[in-house]
Amino acid sequence: MPAPSRRRRALIAGLLLSIHLGVHADLDQPLDQDTARALLNRFGYGANRASLDATTGQSLRQYLERALHAPSRQPETIRQQIAGFASATPVETLWADFGPGGVVRQDARTTRMADGVARNESEIRGRQILEQAATARLLESANSDNPGHEVLLNFWLNHFSIHGLKTLNKFLMADYTRHLQQALHEDTFLALLRASFFHPAMQLYLDNAQSTAPESPFAQRASARGKTLGLNENLARELLELHTLGIDSGYTQADIQALARIISGAGIVNPQLPPAGRGAQGSVQRGLFFFNPLRHDFSAKTLLGKPYPAGRGIEEIEAALVQLAGHPATARHIAGKLARRFLADAPPPALVERMAAGFLRSGGKISATLLPLLDSREFADSLRQPSKFKEPVDYLLSVARAACFDQPVGNGPLLWRTAQDLGQAPFMRTTPDGYGSQESDWLSPPAMAKRIRLAQLAGSGQAPLAAPRDAEAPQRCRSDLAALRQAVGPLPETARQALAGLNPAEEGAALLASPAFMRR
Repeated sequence: MPAPSRRRRALIAGLLLSIHLGVHADLDQPLDQDTARALLNRFGYGANRASLDATTGQSLRQYLERALHAPSRQPETIRQQIAGFASATPVETLWADFGPGGVVRQDARTTRMADGVARNESEIRGRQILEQAATARLLESANSDNPGHEVLLNFWLNHFSIHGLKTLNKFLMADYTRHLQQALHEDTFLALLRASFFHPAMQLYLDNAQSTAPESPFAQRASARGKTLGLNENLARELLELHTLGIDSGYTQADIQALARIISGAGIVNPQLPPAGRGAQGSVQRGLFFFNPLRHDFSAKTLLGKPYPAGRGIEEIEAALVQLAGHPATARHIAGKLARRFLADAPPPALVERMAAGFLRSGGKISATLLPLLDSREFADSLRQPSKFKEPVDYLLSVARAACFDQPVGNGPLLWRTAQDLGQAPFMRTTPDGYGSQESDWLSPPAMAKRIRLAQLAGSGQAPLAAPRDAEAPQRCRSDLAALRQAVGPLPETARQALAGLNPAEEGAALLASPAFMRR
């Protein structure tokens, strides 16, 4: 056998090197239209004309890079609609009006609502602003020219979940979203963890704004007035259980208590705080976040075996977040959640381990965690045969995008009401674990009946999903069976046979209610 040529030897060496490094050509292979459509269903909210045209020809690597680093733009009609919401008001203005000591918050006037409950003006306005923040999130997700970005942002908003109805958070959710969006562009888990922790919405939601070290000057002064203050472990517990290590990672109650002591003193800007607290040595303000050293525990601690010397303030909070973000258990926990969201309810353990290894090697980069998933045989197979059951908002937005196809999805109130009815409205999860992403969380006869009704309305052109010409006249998306077929994509032969003979309205409804469209 003749010796291989120099060129052939170089090709063989390159192939062996690519195998050794785990690099597959699929990551950089331009996507055909069917694969682009499947990717938009898996790593987006379904195909419309613009996203299908833009994604066809991209590679998986380019799609992920764009999702992480490119801006998210909306059609002008949607941008103007969102800009007009009260939730778009600068958060400092909302805080001055509705925060502690705010002028509206102190107004004692009440209004009796339709449900018979009397609420003061601050509560009424807060619920309106929260609804607008959630509506804006749905409109942005439905219309963005960067759907991968919206899916990742919503994933992290759900991972660091906050209930918007908790106290003052009604006024903070749009700002919380902006902070996580900015952190997402940094492409590290630590940036996202810090953005969540140092936002007043998280401090309020998990009661850390009230957590006070018992031996602190603040607690001692309160005790002299007959009031007892102490540590609150809620945020410390969820930082370990949900945000970083995971519930089965081996941390102990002693670690929860140590972390609660480390993060004591973290809270919110409060104009009603005594001047000594606002100007105390070591106090730190970042936006509406405030670290009060008079409430902090300055004693020595040990967290997960790492000693924290006495006498440190906010710098030990920063150190603890770095420690938690870089822990191997955090890598496995985050890799597992990403794999369950973007691949399967029970992802292969070996793949999760490869993703976790990418997380650790890169210092917690989101891209390095996701690339092994996108580069895997399992991901490629799943795009050809989607099996992941769509969560309610995935289904709602994919129906809206398919029905409107080349028109903006602009009826925000309809999206909000439908998301509520389906059980997955933004910022409305009452518990900090966030909404589930598995089929067992969402598949039930009542839920399917709601989906089928939505499919019937949207598929027949009866749902007023398009951008309204004015507030009183929501528009229906033009019913276009060819566009629906293009959005849904190729169907199995049995499905094509079942559609034969249906009129356009019936076929449109059947396409959106089909088992194939229920999965991503």
